[in-house]
Amino acid sequence: MKGNTPKEDQLKQYGLVLFDIDGTLTRSQHGFIPFNEAFLKTFGFAGDIRTVIPDGNTDPLIVEEIFAKAGRRAQDGEAWQQTFATNLRDSYARAIREGRTTVRVLPGVLELVQALGNFPGLYPGIVTGNFEVTARIKLEAAGLSGYFPVGAYGSDARNRTDLPGIAKRRWEEMAGASLGPERCVVVGDTPKDLEAARANRMKCALVGTGRYAGEQLLSCGPDACLKDLSDTGAAITTLLALLQIPVG
Repeated sequence: MKGNTPKEDQLKQYGLVLFDIDGTLTRSQHGFIPFNEAFLKTFGFAGDIRTVIPDGNTDPLIVEEIFAKAGRRAQDGEAWQQTFATNLRDSYARAIREGRTTVRVLPGVLELVQALGNFPGLYPGIVTGNFEVTARIKLEAAGLSGYFPVGAYGSDARNRTDLPGIAKRRWEEMAGASLGPERCVVVGDTPKDLEAARANRMKCALVGTGRYAGEQLLSCGPDACLKDLSDTGAAITTLLALLQIPVG
């Protein structure tokens, strides 16, 4: 964690910025290849992630939806998740290594997270429906590894609304202090990111870099909406305003 651990009376100057990965920080090409490969290896039949809309969902719920689309019943319990996560990690790493799947950082993202790392009071984190092992592979492939000291993942909870609270608690454990939900902002590209933020009484900024156009995102009523993250200054200013952190 950068700098000194904040004291309770200093926390009004601090903010936790929780980023989604897919469609917000990165864009994957042919990501269905390793996903479907891992699905077949784990469950023994050819499920296809392209038959569902995964945006904003957690990996466990995506798997269940694929089963439903195929007219099959998903396996009971959560024992399959570790096996699937391991297979997915291996398939993703191999597909990226072989060039069958690519993950690229979206415009302005690297500059933004670097700026956050040098901006006193703003701490970047991750909230994603990906299993943690897959999230780390994607961040590394996009050149974003090491910028996010805390996070919450689809391997932590099947419901996305649980994830921002998990990430906040992990930050609090790391910092040794409590942080109010008003000091947290979720940055994502889907209405489900907004839903997760609202469920945790956090602010939300949506970006139009995913499946949903800016007009669709604005109609959901986020606290802020950006076309993309290419303007670092504008993004920082928006985050500071949402967190009510004074400039300078």
